[in-house]
Amino acid sequence: REGRVSEDDHIGTSSSSSLDEVEEEIDDLALYEQQSQHRNRGKRERRRRRRRYAPLSEVSGLPSNLSDLVSDLLDAGAKGNDGGGTYYGSVEEVRDDLRLMLRRPDRFLFGLDDSYSPHSRRATGIAQLELSSKELYGRVSESSKLQEAYCRVVLPAYKALSGGGNSSSIVLVSGYSGTGKSALVCKAQARFAEMGARCASGKFDPMQQVRPLSAVATALDEYCLVLARNAAANGPAADRDLRKAVSAGLGEEGTILADLLPNLREILLPHPSSPRDDDLGDRRSPSPPSHRTLMSPEAQQHHLSRLIRRLLVATCMRARPVVLFLDDLQWADESSLEVIETLVTDAQIEGLLLVVCYRDNEVGPDHPLTYRLESIRRGNATVTPIHISNLDRESVNALLSDLLHLLPRKTRPLADLVMQKTGGNALFVEQFLTSLHDEGLLRFSLTGRRWEWDAERIRSHDVPDTVVEFVRAKLLRLAPDVAEALRVAATFGTQCHEDVLRVVDKDPNRLIDTAAALEEAISEGLIAKVDGSVYKFAHDQIQSAAYLLIPESDRESFHLQIGRSLWQYLSTEDMESYLFVMVDQLHRGSGLMTDNDEKSNLAQLSLLAGEKALAMSAFLPALAYLTAGIGLLADDDWERHRSLCFNLYNSCAETEYILGQFEGMEGRLNRIFERAKSLREKLRAYSTLVQSMIAQGQAMNAIDTALLVLGHLGEHFPSASSDMLVMKELATTQTILKAWTQDQLLGLKVTEDEEKRETMKFLNLIISPTYTGKRAFFPLLICRMVRISLSHGICNETATGFAFYGVILSGFLRDLDGGYRYGKLALATLDKFESKDLFARTLCAVHGFINNWKEPVQASMAPLQKAVEVGLAVGDTEYAMLSAHLYTGTALCSGYPLASLYEEMKSYSKQMVEYKQHYIWSYNKPLRQATLNLLGQSADPVKLIGEEMDENSLLENSGAAENQAVPIAVTLFYRMWLEYLFGNYEDAAATAKKNKSIVIQFAGRFAVACNHVFFDGLIALALARKEGPEGATKYADKIQETMMQMEAWALSTSWNCQHKLELMKAEHAYLVGDFSGAISAYEAAAEIASKNRFVHEEALALERTGLFYLETGDNIAASGFFIRAKHCYERWGAQSKVSHIQNQYF
Repeated sequence: REGRVSEDDHIGTSSSSSLDEVEEEIDDLALYEQQSQHRNRGKRERRRRRRRYAPLSEVSGLPSNLSDLVSDLLDAGAKGNDGGGTYYGSVEEVRDDLRLMLRRPDRFLFGLDDSYSPHSRRATGIAQLELSSKELYGRVSESSKLQEAYCRVVLPAYKALSGGGNSSSIVLVSGYSGTGKSALVCKAQARFAEMGARCASGKFDPMQQVRPLSAVATALDEYCLVLARNAAANGPAADRDLRKAVSAGLGEEGTILADLLPNLREILLPHPSSPRDDDLGDRRSPSPPSHRTLMSPEAQQHHLSRLIRRLLVATCMRARPVVLFLDDLQWADESSLEVIETLVTDAQIEGLLLVVCYRDNEVGPDHPLTYRLESIRRGNATVTPIHISNLDRESVNALLSDLLHLLPRKTRPLADLVMQKTGGNALFVEQFLTSLHDEGLLRFSLTGRRWEWDAERIRSHDVPDTVVEFVRAKLLRLAPDVAEALRVAATFGTQCHEDVLRVVDKDPNRLIDTAAALEEAISEGLIAKVDGSVYKFAHDQIQSAAYLLIPESDRESFHLQIGRSLWQYLSTEDMESYLFVMVDQLHRGSGLMTDNDEKSNLAQLSLLAGEKALAMSAFLPALAYLTAGIGLLADDDWERHRSLCFNLYNSCAETEYILGQFEGMEGRLNRIFERAKSLREKLRAYSTLVQSMIAQGQAMNAIDTALLVLGHLGEHFPSASSDMLVMKELATTQTILKAWTQDQLLGLKVTEDEEKRETMKFLNLIISPTYTGKRAFFPLLICRMVRISLSHGICNETATGFAFYGVILSGFLRDLDGGYRYGKLALATLDKFESKDLFARTLCAVHGFINNWKEPVQASMAPLQKAVEVGLAVGDTEYAMLSAHLYTGTALCSGYPLASLYEEMKSYSKQMVEYKQHYIWSYNKPLRQATLNLLGQSADPVKLIGEEMDENSLLENSGAAENQAVPIAVTLFYRMWLEYLFGNYEDAAATAKKNKSIVIQFAGRFAVACNHVFFDGLIALALARKEGPEGATKYADKIQETMMQMEAWALSTSWNCQHKLELMKAEHAYLVGDFSGAISAYEAAAEIASKNRFVHEEALALERTGLFYLETGDNIAASGFFIRAKHCYERWGAQSKVSHIQNQYF
């Protein structure tokens, strides 16, 4: 109270007021307080108006908020000039404001005064609003939920308290556009990073969907960069450990994933045998091949998902959790949604928090995201939903209080106005406040040292209904150069590269420097420059508003102008980098093109873009480019640009096949057949047609079509086959091969005959459907492949021909040495061409059907796993999954630990379903259920009934479908094995008798054929001994037959068969009363099995030895052997057998 102000004086009386005047004023105030309520209200109001006090800040230099507080107390009830402030109604309100100033002096006492002091640079210019991106308002509950989700991932104890579940977690942040979803997550990410998390982000953009898994790939690529930088910062040892872990997790396929994530190369160890680009098939070439094997999008998608999961399994851990943020999920492609689901439901990934944002008002019941989110919720992932609404009045007021450095009491009237105009939408609030400041309706008073606003003008301010229209109106007020620069940037989506803009500016018709003009937009907060050279709109709604600056009638020509500028001025190197950007702009304006040459040139660019998109597995964008290219063709282009037309139509048909759009594919193919003038021009289309028939289950049509093409290529086949014809063909082929030494076969030249190369490709295409649907033709095809290779030279497909010829020799003709020789020749041919396309099927044949007859069975396990890996990498999913089946069968018959094996079986089973290899999955079920039975996880150890299958439903419908022969044979084989192991000899004999087709179905498969003979013989021996002399006579032929067969096999592969033969000899010696011979053979069987690492058959030999001693009266010796057998079964993991021995013999 420095002095009293008279009605004629203006505010801010000089500090020279006398002490007498001050004392008089104090007396007046005291007297006023003592007035009774009977005093006239009008008189009181006149006195109050007459008694006004100068703000203390103008007199003493005190902080403006503190001065306002005192003045409001002194001048309670009077109207101020600040737009309608509110006044204190209680002592508590005064106390709250004082505490707020004490708690945040930088905000409410000194921060504003320091910033706008007379010596401040900003004090001489226009004060700027500083909208902080570090502060969140009204999001306490939402932030807490994010923090809890993070703790659930990081802290095992927290996970246990919260109910367990998968160690990975997903947070679903939903809300309208502009509500602040991204700001919430970015704030949380910064906090998590301080706590040791590794964070990365990606954003989906509807205008930039060419790249597959766009936002996922961006986030993971950033994650790889974070990994590399962290490892480098922690020293050479950390860097080395990271490289080893990543390379071990990804193997040779790391380079494949590195095509999607370039920064991954920074943390990969160099691998001398990594698949090269040309190893992955001609699909990468911009010049389309005449024939290619097509890979389904599901296969490529599942393969990429598997590699991404393996990367995270290798690098993600609770101690250093990973937080991935994916924004605008409503625009995500199906591939990205699938990857997201697989990541959060994969139990092997630990320490992953996935946070996704999406606009729920743009996601209806039929939206792909809705289905995927429901699937995730049904899975085992921990899901945290967070819904973001508009800011409420208190949150807006808190924002204004912080922004304007005014106490919340002072900003409430402005908050009411802002809420009325914006509804509390965070983006709208921000843009509205910026607009008020730009128009002078919200300003900083240098004399009053505080923010002021014009409430009446704000109240009457017209505001559009949507933030996009509001921002558009704001952009129209910018300088013309800035608005034009924003228009150009908006045509590329939410972000664009500076290099592209500089190329556009090379057009002499353009008079502005776009990049320079965007600097003004940066200062306005409309756009930001990230990573040094990328312009990114602050919000996609701002990009939408900038795009609306282009009149709808001018947009097509605007895009065309930009596209032509890029086309003309991009260098050859940059054109490769920005091909999609350029072609996209040209297509958006192609409707205005009139020159046919320009159209055909754009069609050529469309082909290049389509092929590049295919190489990236971006099938839908590829189809869009190719279809658009076809739409640019004129009828006379079939003569003027013949190659272009055929390549466009073929690539388009292949893409439609991949996507399952068979009707569209047939239309393209028919057009090709109509226009083609030679067989050569039809071959690529025929290849697509045959593959599509196979994919649609039309195996016989596929075979007939391929045979028709082969006839045109000079390779004729009979209309029907017979055993006599097959034997003649095999004999002829063997006779021809006798003239060739192994060295001569290894030195065969590479064929230069294009027609024969095409012939081999068509023969290779129909190997699988012929084997399953027209088996009598199978040997004819294989023999023809071998003979063509001998006559005309070898090619990639020769490896397959030699491999399957080896299968025929070893499995059907019992020529084990011959089969082994051609298996090795197949592998040598495969190495010669360094081909990955045929890797899986060649190794599947060699290590699944040939080598076990000569080499230790355990030696085939690693190659079969490799076949799975490479087969999936190149899209040969059928043989990849067949290799997985063969691997599990090989492992089961080799004594591999059952618990570990079943985990692998479950993983492969999931892949079989994912890759739609249902038939292979069906006959792999008995292996999985048999393993569960041995693990003790079934009600009856000898019945294949449990988690994986019910044998009754399969066997009861055995005649319903022809393709059930293999699953039934496999089921009966494993049931027979279990029945014998658990002493049910009669049931085992009956099961073996039912399984007559096993010899035909699995003649070349060691794990089944050899073990069927082995256990068939053991069953006969057990029953012969049990039934006495009659049994010995009854089973004599079976015993002799099986033992003779095992003796022959033991000569070929003693490692795999000698211990089996010794056990059969022991049982036979026991049967005929040669106890000494039996003991010797039992000991040999157990010793050899142990030496060759067949722990399960060592256990069986010890168990049978114990039974021998038990039945011959030596209980002590029997007990010792049973204990040893039990220990072996425990090592194997066969808990049901451990229990069986314990219950049966102890």
